Amino acid sequence: MDIKYVLIDENNAALFDYVLPKKPDMSDNRANVGAVDEEGTILGSISYSLIGFEYVIDWLYVHPDVRHKGVGTGLVEEVKKAVMETGERFPITARFEVTEDDPGMHIFFLSFDDIVTEYSHERYVVKPEMLKTAPALQKIPDPGIRTEFFFDLPPDEQKKIIAEIDSEENYVVADFDRWKKRCVPELCRCAYSKDNLAGFIIMQELSNGNLELSYLYFRYHKGLFDLLSETASEIERLFPKVSLTFDAVSDESMKLAKRLFPDAKKVHVYEAEF
Repeated sequence: MDIKYVLIDENNAALFDYVLPKKPDMSDNRANVGAVDEEGTILGSISYSLIGFEYVIDWLYVHPDVRHKGVGTGLVEEVKKAVMETGERFPITARFEVTEDDPGMHIFFLSFDDIVTEYSHERYVVKPEMLKTAPALQKIPDPGIRTEFFFDLPPDEQKKIIAEIDSEENYVVADFDRWKKRCVPELCRCAYSKDNLAGFIIMQELSNGNLELSYLYFRYHKGLFDLLSETASEIERLFPKVSLTFDAVSDESMKLAKRLFPDAKKVHVYEAEF
């Protein structure tokens, strides 16, 4: 099979609708590459972006009819070649999910001799109705906690909070303005106790239209339940049909995820570095 790899842009994006995320990002920091056969049939796509000083592959899809025929391998090789041509020796990382029902992606990356693949963390996929019944959200709100919308704060205060979280919790925002565009303002809040930051929640919209609980920080447990309860109510009101994902990247966040969403679908997230 003769495969051609093409850069996907605004002119040809519509052709790749069913092999790309729902809303493909066409920003300067991201590149999308499609695979096409000699008859013009769309075979698959890959998407990667420059985040800080690292290239991250976060999307790879090959049509089921042509899997195990070198399409996926070719797409990864195209990314590696494009990165090499930039002259920048930044590392490339692929982040992907593996469920018990679909181990294919993990096996695929293991097939590369020059890629190190390892388990990274767990991701919980939460249905909207779970937010209403999560045990932790049945707590009575603490009257001493007040919450504010994060993006209602002055820009300098926003960046100050991000810097504070970064220094304490390793939450890195490489490009504040670009990061801000993904956030859902109504679902990003700060909690204060006696004017001290007690909690912080950031919700972002994914390219497929679903939501990601991007960051959840709490200095005092009493602020956590207020933040989550208010956020759950707003999700029910504004996004009644979406799914929610939550990444557990530490022992503490894993305990929290299991407590909040005990019935959520859980997938393993792996990282492949090359």
